[in-house]
Amino acid sequence: MGPARTAAATGPARATAAGTGPARAATAATGPARTAAAGPGPARGAGPALAPVAAAGPAGAATIPPAIPTHSDVFYQPPATVPIGEGSPSPAEADTIRVEYHPNSRRPPKISPIEDFTRRRAPDIQPTHHREPWHPFLSRLDFEFAEISLAAALSKKHMDELIALIRRAKEGEDTFSLRSHADVMDGWTQAQNKVTPFTKTTISVMYKKEEREYDLYTRNVWEFLEDILRNKNLVTQMEWDAHKLLPWDIQSDLPFPQKPLILILYADKTKLSSFGTAKGYPVIARCGNLPVDIRNGEGPGGGRVVGWLPIVEEEASEKHKAGFVNFKRVIWHESFRKILEPIASHSHTGVWFSCGDGVDRQFCPCVAILSSDYEEQAVMALIRGVNGLFPCPICLVPKDQLAEYDLIFPLRNGAEVQKILEKALSEKTKYACEAVLKETSLRPVKNAFFDVKHSDPYTALSFDRLHAFHSGLFGHHLWGEFKQVLKQEFTTECDKLINSHGLNHFYGVLDTSFTDGSKYEDIGKNLVLASHNVLTEEVSPRGYALLCTIRTHKEEDTYVGLQLHTTWTLADGRAAQRKFGEKLAKYRALTSESEEDSKNWNFPKVHSHLHAFDDIEAKGVSRNYNTKPNEKLHGPLKQTYRLRTNKRDVAEQILNVDHHYYVAGYMRDELDRYDTLRLEEAKQAAEPDSGPGADEDNADEAVGGGHFSLGAMQRRLQTISDIEAAHAGDPAFRNFARHLAQVLTQAYKAHDIPMPRGGVIQFTPSSKIREYRLLRVNYESMVDWRQETDILRCSPKFYNAPRYDCASFSASPSDFFGRILFMFTCTVGNKVEPMALIQPYERYPGAPSKKDIDLGLYRLQERPRSKAEFVSLHCVLRGALLVEDFDTKGSDFFVHDLVDADMFLRMKAWRAQSES
Repeated sequence: MGPARTAAATGPARATAAGTGPARAATAATGPARTAAAGPGPARGAGPALAPVAAAGPAGAATIPPAIPTHSDVFYQPPATVPIGEGSPSPAEADTIRVEYHPNSRRPPKISPIEDFTRRRAPDIQPTHHREPWHPFLSRLDFEFAEISLAAALSKKHMDELIALIRRAKEGEDTFSLRSHADVMDGWTQAQNKVTPFTKTTISVMYKKEEREYDLYTRNVWEFLEDILRNKNLVTQMEWDAHKLLPWDIQSDLPFPQKPLILILYADKTKLSSFGTAKGYPVIARCGNLPVDIRNGEGPGGGRVVGWLPIVEEEASEKHKAGFVNFKRVIWHESFRKILEPIASHSHTGVWFSCGDGVDRQFCPCVAILSSDYEEQAVMALIRGVNGLFPCPICLVPKDQLAEYDLIFPLRNGAEVQKILEKALSEKTKYACEAVLKETSLRPVKNAFFDVKHSDPYTALSFDRLHAFHSGLFGHHLWGEFKQVLKQEFTTECDKLINSHGLNHFYGVLDTSFTDGSKYEDIGKNLVLASHNVLTEEVSPRGYALLCTIRTHKEEDTYVGLQLHTTWTLADGRAAQRKFGEKLAKYRALTSESEEDSKNWNFPKVHSHLHAFDDIEAKGVSRNYNTKPNEKLHGPLKQTYRLRTNKRDVAEQILNVDHHYYVAGYMRDELDRYDTLRLEEAKQAAEPDSGPGADEDNADEAVGGGHFSLGAMQRRLQTISDIEAAHAGDPAFRNFARHLAQVLTQAYKAHDIPMPRGGVIQFTPSSKIREYRLLRVNYESMVDWRQETDILRCSPKFYNAPRYDCASFSASPSDFFGRILFMFTCTVGNKVEPMALIQPYERYPGAPSKKDIDLGLYRLQERPRSKAEFVSLHCVLRGALLVEDFDTKGSDFFVHDLVDADMFLRMKAWRAQSES
């Protein structure tokens, strides 16, 4: 019996190619068959069909040429010579294909001529004649719009806006004339001069007798400021005279009537893609005379890219060479000199400008604030960085004393640096020049900021809370120490810290690394509450000391981040800074005893915050110079790189799109003001006699009013008996009607509120109430006296899990905390009363423990659910986050006072009140 070649057919069948001889020899089931299978297994029905060809060979043998593979997975077999003899297919069955089906199919074998088998194609599928193939969409246009929206990944917001535009055009409200992408781009091109565009220049610098050129893209800084000054809506909100929130010393040096026109500059390299080597180096400008909410926002008056610096790549032959590092600094400062050039002369002479409010003013533009990470600060200050003898860009602290908090060192200043630089460059030898500069860790490069008057870079450099604290001192150092100290998992406790009050929620936090500083900020807020029961003073003295250090660090961070400062908050902040230094010194003393665990704490970011409160007093609160709003602008630049460039020579492509965004923002602002004016004119024409209170009588009465409002109303009214039945096993809901009537009766009598008819408040099992599961609480922040809003939930199933938030409530003699179990409205006479059933928490009796004092813990004790109380929602103060003490199995809780600055200040006041 000779070998046979088997072809795999599509479907549950086995196909064989027959040569000459008995037919049974052609089946794959008999004889020592050689198979060519469409896949890594036996020739079964899976995979594409293999088309073998059998031809007659010389006498006594049949040569079977190799089948032509039709798929990359087909195993190819070399030609075989098959002897003719018994078992070969009969002449009648030569050049045929026999297809055997699985026995369970009960289908007989099928024999086909090889021509039919190899040339057979899949039958043409006749299209179905559905009269409306776009169904269930109402029209073909609806489906195609949805299809394009899906392909473009349009968000709900953008989809709604696009649909609104289409409907406006359909209903004849406006004209739509665009026909192609080219029309859109032509519109942007014609509109580009509405605001200051980018220009490309070349920076040329000699290095080793070779002139090297780099491309620089800039937006004229003075024209950028003019764009703001022409905007009447912006210029009327600008502050011209120095006060404690604006640089004071600058205006002291200006002749009357010059006003400082403050420029805030940010620069930082960034990766344009997560996977790749493409980088960008944007420079972002903001006008410091605008209110911080406007200049840190994304609308008109917000930050704009004014430069795209060249990146000088490291060369292998020049790596770590001082000459090449100095060359890169020259490129950086020559580029920045070009950016600052439009305001340089104005800073010396002053410049008059007719502002958008019709007032002519004389300005002195200057750079008052530089916002950046340490790496860029070292470049701006032209110091030698972490390897220099004096690595701080602001003061002359030696590198081996960076962690010494009880010492004060002289500050750098531009005038003194210029003298040192002039002296060094006048030396006759390179060695002598280097010796002069090394004494203060300077580089032999002229600083670009010296060209602009009143722009001392050493005064303008500012504390960067994001990089120095969140991703720096904590994220790269204290957090690393914590993970090293902790020898066991504590992620379950972290998981119990619910995601509320704007905090990030973490799972497996010890095994996760982050690049976002805000993640480290929230980890630091949660860390003490999540691990105080693990790193106790008895079990781990080092770990306990570290927790004390982290707690004081977060207290100082909270003070640094306050959006408004008073004399006493500055004093308290400096006290917290000193306390952190003391705790860190104790922790360092413990770790220095073991060489294995010893860490060198002399690094710049352990020192930089010593200048934080000086910066606040000189330049205002830290959000004036925080890099967070600037780093947020990296997002659109990265998105443009990813979606709108060809990944080659990307700078110009990215900046073109950025300019389109700038133009669009300017035009949108103009359109919004145009619409507002038209709306006001229409209202005046329609209702000439209407006044501010004309519609007050027709306003819908909302539950709660201005202090709070209820939401997530349950549609069905419930009887009190329904509620008691639904919570039959919960002691908090027992005697619901009687307790509710008692509380309301006492409240009405205490506040002299007229009682309903009969003089008695009563509820029966059939009395109906309305349940709500959301509460918005408006409160006055203790930070800046502005209104803030908390959103609280009271739901048995919020995102598939129960959610019962806590709040603080006002009461006599003192405020208290409680967990909201049920929110509802009930009717007393003709008055709707918003009420809540809460589980109160009481201040722990007795003096606080040493651990609670050391770690800043405010302990509460949970009352039994049988002691639940009804309170009016008029008593709610604000939301609160209470965290279980994991050692007490739910009986004790801590107030999370680091959730935000307002809660931190409230708890500080409550502690002082309870201790008095």
